[in-house]
Amino acid sequence: MLKIIAIILVMVYVVMPLLRFLLKGFVITQAHKMMSEQEIRAKQAASKARKEGSIDVDYVPPKAKSKSDDIDGDYVPYEEIKD
Repeated sequence: MLKIIAIILVMVYVVMPLLRFLLKGFVITQAHKMMSEQEIRAKQAASKARKEGSIDVDYVPPKAKSKSDDIDGDYVPYEEIKD
């Protein structure tokens, strides 16, 4: 009976405060890590912010080939006749 009471007292007065201390330290380090990651993301978003008057072109469609660029087509040389 005394062994059970001793084990319960050790659990209450030694193990529980030790677990509480370790868990508190873990939570604090995780909170600091999340805050630093959030600061990094905020700095990246601020650096990507567009400045006033700047134009960003994400897509430029390819140029369509016009008929005047084709020399291999039906080209007929002509001379202008003046009356």
